[in-house]
Amino acid sequence: MLNKLLWKNKNRWQSIGASAGIFIGLFLLLFAVQVYLDIQILTKGARDNNFLVINKIFEKNYGKPLEFSDEEFQEIQKQPFFKKVDAFESNKYKVSLSSRAMGFTTLLFFQSLPHSFLSVDSVLFQWHPGDRIPIVLSSDYLALYNFGFAPSQGLPKFSASSIRLVDFKITVTGNGKIEYFDAYVCGFTPNVNSILTPKSFMKYANDKFGDGTATKLPTQVIASTDNPYSVSLEKFLEENNYEISRGGLIGGELKTTLFLLVFLIIIIGFIIVSLSMLVFALNFQVLIAQLSNDIKLLLELGYHINKIAQVLARNLLFLFGVVVIAVFMFLIPIKYVIAKQIEEQGYNLSYNLDPIVWLAGVLFSILFIWVNVASIRRNVQQLA
Repeated sequence: MLNKLLWKNKNRWQSIGASAGIFIGLFLLLFAVQVYLDIQILTKGARDNNFLVINKIFEKNYGKPLEFSDEEFQEIQKQPFFKKVDAFESNKYKVSLSSRAMGFTTLLFFQSLPHSFLSVDSVLFQWHPGDRIPIVLSSDYLALYNFGFAPSQGLPKFSASSIRLVDFKITVTGNGKIEYFDAYVCGFTPNVNSILTPKSFMKYANDKFGDGTATKLPTQVIASTDNPYSVSLEKFLEENNYEISRGGLIGGELKTTLFLLVFLIIIIGFIIVSLSMLVFALNFQVLIAQLSNDIKLLLELGYHINKIAQVLARNLLFLFGVVVIAVFMFLIPIKYVIAKQIEEQGYNLSYNLDPIVWLAGVLFSILFIWVNVASIRRNVQQLA
């Protein structure tokens, strides 16, 4: 009865408009926070390490060796901005790959790295004579195949999970010998753009099929760093005529642009949410003003101020609760679809909303409820 009396003159369209504003603003705000966190993961390739692949600039080293000498490698290791440094080991033999499922044969190359630089299961990335060769691909290579090579050649497309089921045939030749191996893709890495095999296979194949005349000096070096955009790092590379590819990192300019766009979305979402909170507060102030005579009468009849405020607050909480549930009902499937699409291109991204997003939603809800309930209580008390 009390609820019907207090809401008899309520304009529902005002409530719907304010609720829509809260929904749009809160959705943009939480979605932007989730996108920011995802970009952080994708641009780093991992949460704790940035990996840089270093090689000599061809134009500035024309006519000079492109391999890193022992002295140059040791000099790179000494730099304070690098946490750990190692060298790529490359094949000294010819390699070809064929697959019935993918319907083509191609020449390719192999490289090898210590497992600590790769984001794959160390148990899977092992090889012993007689085993199938586990291969780790760059995450970018699958995207290039699906969106570039496969459509032009009429070949099937593969997700990161389905390509692991494909059997490959590897032919290795060199030093007057030939051998055939079975192989499969065991994982993907965003850290380097390469085709990687275990070091045990690389050593076996180089020892057996290499002619012994090829240099053992590396042409590429990999290093991890806390800050891939430091001035001292850039200066070191420039002075030594080195260049880098940042593996899973997005280039500095693009990364900055993405973060600026996300920050802009956060600002827009925050403005919309703030305006919607103001509309909600004003909406209930107008309602209380319209019902001032009824509220005074109820107070004279013995109804307590808290009872009247609770009825008004209960309706506010119901509206806001519906909005918050709707926001997360949209966010959860959208996050799942985006993560699924990214995973199919070989990148690892959680299907679930980040705990920070849930925390941001809870904190905003607490703030919204506290501000509006306090406003309702204060306006009712003024009529007493």
